[in-house]
Amino acid sequence: MSLKFRVRKRQKRRGVTEIKITEGGEYTLEGKDFVGIYHLMKDGKAMPGKRHKKTPKRKRRRSRNEPTVYLVPVPKEIEKTEDITVTSTSSKEQPNQPIEKNTRTEIVEGDVTTFKVGNFSKDGGSITIFGEYPQNQIDIPTYDLSTINIIDDSDVNFDFVLCLKDGEASEPKLFTTKLFYDSLVQNYNNKQPFRVNDIIDQRNIVVVDIAPLKQKVEKLRIIELNTDIDLTNVSEENRSYIELLRNLFVNSNYEKNDVDGLKANPTYTIIELIRYISWVVSKPSQNYDDRLIPAELLGEFTKRNDETPKEDEPSKKIEDETDDDGNSTNPSPNLYPPIGRRGVEDEEEAFYNGKTWTWFEDTETWMLTNSDGDPKGGSGGASDGRPETRD
Repeated sequence: MSLKFRVRKRQKRRGVTEIKITEGGEYTLEGKDFVGIYHLMKDGKAMPGKRHKKTPKRKRRRSRNEPTVYLVPVPKEIEKTEDITVTSTSSKEQPNQPIEKNTRTEIVEGDVTTFKVGNFSKDGGSITIFGEYPQNQIDIPTYDLSTINIIDDSDVNFDFVLCLKDGEASEPKLFTTKLFYDSLVQNYNNKQPFRVNDIIDQRNIVVVDIAPLKQKVEKLRIIELNTDIDLTNVSEENRSYIELLRNLFVNSNYEKNDVDGLKANPTYTIIELIRYISWVVSKPSQNYDDRLIPAELLGEFTKRNDETPKEDEPSKKIEDETDDDGNSTNPSPNLYPPIGRRGVEDEEEAFYNGKTWTWFEDTETWMLTNSDGDPKGGSGGASDGRPETRD
């Protein structure tokens, strides 16, 4: 209940529109229920007391940084009617998933595509952020993070939420590292919702559609199964074809029969793909030789087992290939130090032992060059990092 008082002209000039009295339940002052007289200003804010004074009667002068005292309205509860159905946000069947949070729209050459990249639901909670003044506050909703799959793997290290889809119409599957997931939970626990809500927004989720990758592997499989390893075989029955057992995350699971030959029954190991993605987005290693992934880690292939020759069987002589001038194209590695071969063309550059060497056709030597491209040293030797050899 509230009673009104007459507002005098002096108070009106100071911005007072109404003077009322409350018995409680309408406002709070410093967290406690306010009972007494208060006045309303033009901006709708309520302040305690009947009069709005320019200079408050205080023993000390009010500091500029001292906030003005306002009354905080008591939130009113929304009355529920019988025709309103309240659905729990934790329901698996009807999750409260905001479209703007989980759906991404892309425009490519005028074509608009909309697809789902997240499955985050409001968990029914919120974090209240207060401003400098007590009446300045906002409730930030929190989201259920349990839909993220946690990856605890030493070879996976990235700071984002990864979405894997199997076609645009498929449901997204979300992944992140344990360390990054724990940091998101810690932000919520510390009442810091902005970073979390921004990271899980559809704009910042990294999306990889594996459907085109699977299709590419199957196209390559047709080529692989029709490529003879040993091109010297003439008869079909003696030919040996490539069997790719694993291509990154795709396992072939070949079955052999007399009708179809090799038939693949592919299965997919997602962790292998996630490890590869983590490697792609990671900072390159300082060691140059560690910047490439060994082929055996990217896939598994069939290997030819050469027959061991008999003790009395003479070895086969392999003739060196020569160019038009009769020069060997596969010379001894000590012939053209430090690279171990002739250059393909004049001024070809090759990186060796931390230095860039340039091939000079006229002298047929590899040399280090200065900033102008002119030779500045010899053609290599014991000092270039290769062991000195003698004929």
